[in-house]
Amino acid sequence: MAQVAREQSPNEPQPPLDPDAVAKAFIRERARRVARDQQIAEQREARIRYWIIVAALIFAALILTASIWDQLKTLFGIGT
Repeated sequence: MAQVAREQSPNEPQPPLDPDAVAKAFIRERARRVARDQQIAEQREARIRYWIIVAALIFAALILTASIWDQLKTLFGIGT
């Protein structure tokens, strides 16, 4: 069964506090924020690279298709 928390008497020593805890937490949170911003920027750049490569591949496929079609028309005498 749960017990009632005992109250600390004024003469009992308090647990030691880290005087730099706030500064350390601030530095840690700043580093997390910078890392998150870098990750977002990297994802954005990767997304742009992906779509550029997809567009280049589609363009190359269209050029290849047009070239093959022209060769087929010449080979079989289709069209003009």
